[in-house]
Amino acid sequence: MKIHPWNNKVIFIIITLVSIIIAFFIESLIHESGHYLVARAVGTTISPDPIQAVITTPVQIIQYQIGIFGFSETFNYIPYISGLSSGLAGLVSMGGLLFNALVATLCFWIFLKTQGIRYKSLMTISLWILIFNLGRLFSYIPLRVFSTAGDIGFFLSSLWIHPLIFLFPTLILIAAGLIIYYIVILPLYYISIPVKLKALRVFILICSTIILLMYMTDPILAEFSLSDILTLPEITSIFPIIVTGQCIFLFALVLVGLLRLNTLQSSRYLGAKKKAK
Repeated sequence: MKIHPWNNKVIFIIITLVSIIIAFFIESLIHESGHYLVARAVGTTISPDPIQAVITTPVQIIQYQIGIFGFSETFNYIPYISGLSSGLAGLVSMGGLLFNALVATLCFWIFLKTQGIRYKSLMTISLWILIFNLGRLFSYIPLRVFSTAGDIGFFLSSLWIHPLIFLFPTLILIAAGLIIYYIVILPLYYISIPVKLKALRVFILICSTIILLMYMTDPILAEFSLSDILTLPEITSIFPIIVTGQCIFLFALVLVGLLRLNTLQSSRYLGAKKKAK
């Protein structure tokens, strides 16, 4: 009896979980390679060359606080950019997030503009790489905008940019990307694979949301300090609003995603894609 892996529920779940694990390491490699490649592009001498360590072990497990463990970067770029100008140093610090944004854009393009969606394996890995890269951006913005440490903190302090000036335009872009993911990309994935069983669609939705939740809570558990938000008076009042808004926004995305499970045919775009198949 021939088994079709994409039509078998158990095998499909296994494929999904394996793809999630692979996508996690790919995203970590993308982020760390972004710092590394930008640092090399601006002429930073890195010795010994850490690229092999980044490829083989892009993340490491460390203890952030007592009883709280998590993943951390293997390539610490800060010691290598002490001799750079503030502008170049800030660019290197943002290299990881820039690469995350570029790869997320590429994944959107694969889904919406190319014929890559005809290949189920490519579409599956692209889906999870996309949500992991969006999750990284969702983690850094908005919460880490208020931290004096880390990539964004170093970038803002290097260029003397006020956190609120950086916050709102980038937050709008990330929110738009997440809305497109839940409203367009997930339904397109359901139809193109196709994922006909509602329980499997809910499973994919839950996995996507858990990834975002993990990224959202990471800066609070890992590096965020209350003293950071007390350095600027206006941030004290806006921070609780942003945290609450982030939670409400994620909850709204889940509700919209659940509604789309039963209303895929109402989208003319998705209907056209289904007819094209």
